[in-house]
Amino acid sequence: MSAEASLPPSLVAALRLLDAGGGGALEAFDTVLATESVPTWRAVALLGRGFCEEVRGEHGPAARDAQAALALWVAADAPEGALALAALGRELSRGASPDAGSPFLAAARRLGGQGPAAGLASLLVELGSAAAEGGEAGAAAVEWRRAMAGHDPGSRAAAAANLGRLAAAGGDATAADALFEKALLVGEGPHLRIVADGLGTLAAQAADEQRWDDAEKRLRQALPLRQADGDRRGMGEILHDLGVAHWRRGQLAPAARSFEDCRGSAEEAGDDALRCIALRGLAGVALEEGRIVVGLAYAQEAGLAAPDAAERRAAAALLQEAGDHARRRGDASLSSEAFRAAARLLSDTAEVGGSS
Repeated sequence: MSAEASLPPSLVAALRLLDAGGGGALEAFDTVLATESVPTWRAVALLGRGFCEEVRGEHGPAARDAQAALALWVAADAPEGALALAALGRELSRGASPDAGSPFLAAARRLGGQGPAAGLASLLVELGSAAAEGGEAGAAAVEWRRAMAGHDPGSRAAAAANLGRLAAAGGDATAADALFEKALLVGEGPHLRIVADGLGTLAAQAADEQRWDDAEKRLRQALPLRQADGDRRGMGEILHDLGVAHWRRGQLAPAARSFEDCRGSAEEAGDDALRCIALRGLAGVALEEGRIVVGLAYAQEAGLAAPDAAERRAAAALLQEAGDHARRRGDASLSSEAFRAAARLLSDTAEVGGSS
């Protein structure tokens, strides 16, 4: 298992059904058991199925599933079992009953103490993540610092990345940079996404303070990490923010290229909302360059792509801006076209809102 474990998606789905009241959960755990080969995950599915059977009053099958799960835990290596328990506790803590994960996290701590130090480091990363998601940043930092003191490179990288993201969230860019540098000594792994998230946080802080050079620097650092992680939406978001940084610095051609690349990433990811935002960026840059017809075309496309009322209103505002530009230039026909398109979009938005 990786330094930061994650439950298989089918197992997460089954646990979500169980957390929501149990409807369909037993069948979902059956599906996991039919497809999952990792013993520690099978043990989780057996426990889940046993719980469903117990609720149904099927005490015999429930007992057999619980015994089978315990047998798998006993046979598993202590570090793997502890990491699986921690991942289960972390997932349950995200659900409707956060306290449901506490016993599993406590069991993971106990079991982790029986294993070698290398396995303990991975466990500490997972326990730190569970604490952070529960709002206990201080407790999370303690676990991650302990993991950084270990000898496993993957665990050290994950711990450094998490501590760096924590420092970035607190506005300590110097500490974050030092920790990210340590994390990136390991070139592959789930920690790359965490570093990219932290760099995105630092870029947003720089943008809020109008430090566009620093924002661009952070975004350029984050982009290859998103690419390595295969996160198309994350890449698109960074490309959009890069476009904004270029735009604010008066670099309109690079801004347009970034927005165009953002649109491409959004289309590959099937993300209409991000595509709409990219189109609005392209429209805004075109209007600032005085290319009214191009800006109008992008704004109209943004309106057609808009997934909700807020995005349609934003596209309509750009259409009105295009109309104003055309009117100041003395092109009454183009101005009227833009304002009519804006009115149609706002009318459609009102009709959708009235019928919902």
